[in-house]
Amino acid sequence: APFLRDIVLNHGTWGVSHTRVPTESRPGHVAIIAGFYEDVSAVTKGWKMNPVEFDSVFNQSRHTWSFGSPDILPMFAKGASDPERVDTFMYGHESENFAEDTWTFNQFAQLFTNSSSDPKLYQQLHDDKIIMFLHLLGLDSNGHAHGPHSKEYLNNIKVVDDGIYETIQLLDKFYGNDKKTAYIFTSDHGMSNRGNHGDGHPDNTRTPIIAWGAGISKPNKENPSGHDEFSMDWQLNSVQRNDILQADIAPLMASLIGINYPVNSVGELPLKYLNNTPLFKAQSIFVNAKEILEQYKVKY
Repeated sequence: APFLRDIVLNHGTWGVSHTRVPTESRPGHVAIIAGFYEDVSAVTKGWKMNPVEFDSVFNQSRHTWSFGSPDILPMFAKGASDPERVDTFMYGHESENFAEDTWTFNQFAQLFTNSSSDPKLYQQLHDDKIIMFLHLLGLDSNGHAHGPHSKEYLNNIKVVDDGIYETIQLLDKFYGNDKKTAYIFTSDHGMSNRGNHGDGHPDNTRTPIIAWGAGISKPNKENPSGHDEFSMDWQLNSVQRNDILQADIAPLMASLIGINYPVNSVGELPLKYLNNTPLFKAQSIFVNAKEILEQYKVKY
């Protein structure tokens, strides 16, 4: 993935995002976008709609556009405080044929094309506190079908890497390269050599996190640390590795665009990812601590 590798080495902050059992799609996405971990019993319901409504960064945003899988997107649109705040663009279940990523990137590009003849959409795309979520299912599908070391899987990595590059080119052009967009690349879970996931094996609980753009720290090359045997042979030792817990991504996204933390979030704001003033970081982590304390009080 040469484009994402260049981001890690020269433009952003990266690390390993550690998730929890069950390493399934729905619990992983709930942790990323809502900041809390589902009960272990969810391992048997990885793709089913959650019957309990919950808060998320989508719900707190001014507007969210989401693209991708019909198995993931509806659970974040359902129960939103304002149903018109979250737009979903999904392919049909019959189209899950390992080509979903190309469809997702194309539909995302079409949104900006449509804005040229839709003044309301054009204005919405220029508001602050907006989120664009691209759910890329192809790697999971190809990993299950062919294994994570197959040529099909490796080719899909290239599709994702190229698609992200083209997407950023599109956004830079649309927004006049105003440098007001933050990007986060991650995954809901990992995958074993056999093409399975769900349990607590490190291959399933370790996922990538790469962040760059507005409000994100540049690579730390002065005192790079955080490496272990897992990343030692990646030739990334010249930049610091900053590991986080998966639920920490939700408060990171909230902080970057200036929205409330999701109400049930237990994630801790990863300060090493933030490029901001000491005062901003102190105020943010204080509010974060108060919010987590409220979770503890309720559970106690």
